[in-house]
Amino acid sequence: MTAHVCFTMDNLGDAADLGRGVISVSRKPGERPALEQGFPALLDLYRRFGITITHFIEGWSAEAYPDYIEKDLADGHNLGMHGWQHELWSALDYDRALEIATRATEAITAYGSRPHAFRAPGGKRTRFTSEILTQLGYTIDASLCPSGQDGGEVSRLSKTLWSVPYEWVGVDASHWLWQKKANEVVLQDWRQTLDNCADNNRYMLFIWHPHVMGIDRERLAVGEQILEYVCNSDRFVIATIDQLASLYRNKPFT
Repeated sequence: MTAHVCFTMDNLGDAADLGRGVISVSRKPGERPALEQGFPALLDLYRRFGITITHFIEGWSAEAYPDYIEKDLADGHNLGMHGWQHELWSALDYDRALEIATRATEAITAYGSRPHAFRAPGGKRTRFTSEILTQLGYTIDASLCPSGQDGGEVSRLSKTLWSVPYEWVGVDASHWLWQKKANEVVLQDWRQTLDNCADNNRYMLFIWHPHVMGIDRERLAVGEQILEYVCNSDRFVIATIDQLASLYRNKPFT
């Protein structure tokens, strides 16, 4: 039995803090640890293990940091859309969600490459998310499962749109920021989850953040141990989000 393992990254720079009102203007160069330290550190980690990811960025970030977006693309990574300034997606009405998604898609396309994967800021979709994403040409929704609950499998949302959901166990912020776990506990939890996925022929999707794992040397060491664990075992197959979706694309849509 094997598990497909997918690595992704969310957020870039000041977008989320601006959107939440934590700051009113962008931080100055030299005062942006997540962008200037955390982001390059994660790129270096993926590069050393030959991992290709989808980086879900805010549309505002594409406009603000085109040089950093180029670093993503130069390493062969894909860009996904993650709102404009990390607005709480589940709280948006249809018109506002369509406006944000359209604006963000256009910005990421103009300053990077055309995104075809979306992840809802905050994780939860709305009842009209599939309609908006389909209208804008997206093929993957990498938010929480359509029910809004943890867990779930790859499923078809429309004839052209697939849900590739994550679970909170794979999110670095869930362990370190919210549950305040020690590094060794996070490592143990992730290894155990990976083993369980392999035992049950399921996939595991990781979401790592520049401002969580990237800026902390000891947390980065946990990420490195996870990559070593996955890369050195024949129980795991590394896959991109597109590859996960493709495993299920022959299933009929009803």
